[in-house]
Amino acid sequence: MSLLVDIGNSRVKWGIVQDDRIVSGQPFPSAVQSLAKSLDRHWLSLPVPHRIYACNVAGSDAERAITAWTQRYWGDSPHFVRSAERGYGVTSGYEEPEKLGVDRWVSLIALRALSRGPACVVDCGTALTFDVLDSLGRHLGGLIAPGLAMMKRALVQGTTGIKDIDSGDSRFLGRSTAAAVKGGVLAACAGLIETSVGKAAKELGQVPDLVLTGGDADVIADALDMPCKVVPDLILRGLLRIASSVS
Repeated sequence: MSLLVDIGNSRVKWGIVQDDRIVSGQPFPSAVQSLAKSLDRHWLSLPVPHRIYACNVAGSDAERAITAWTQRYWGDSPHFVRSAERGYGVTSGYEEPEKLGVDRWVSLIALRALSRGPACVVDCGTALTFDVLDSLGRHLGGLIAPGLAMMKRALVQGTTGIKDIDSGDSRFLGRSTAAAVKGGVLAACAGLIETSVGKAAKELGQVPDLVLTGGDADVIADALDMPCKVVPDLILRGLLRIASSVS
């Protein structure tokens, strides 16, 4: 059994591989102070995996905590994937490839397996990231912007009149401050994606496939006026692609 682990800024998403299929487990917070208890709760009952592949953007403390846990209970350490100049059909577009976020790198690997034509991937998480691949698997670069929750927090922290942002309906024009904030940040994210796909299409010479992942993917997908595919376990799929290449 292989264990795949996506350690994000807010949550740890994970899954086990059975017959080349990912069976996702229940996500849990990636906060270091609660990791050990969460790992006990979710992983102690698992069979000992023969290999562990992980993608980590939550920092070195999270990496050390998970490594210490797996060494203690399973006598093994995860293989933490690092960004590279090329691999698995993808060529990085960064001038310094090692500085591309590893979550974006693994998502691009999964995207290449999903679409052989030009494609864009959007991770709708704590941050919203947008990356483009051409038909040859070359990464043309990307964008990073605040995600929905981060935009909401910025409004609360930067103003005196906006406080209650967790209520409000989802209509386009809000009839309360909370609804206006909800609609505004959603329109901002959707507009960024639609504009960016349009500009990418001009550069690529054709409209790229659009794939969304991350915790807010479904919400943002519903706000888009263009076709897209939501793939919640995209990073796990990328990790499986990497793990499957190792005999």
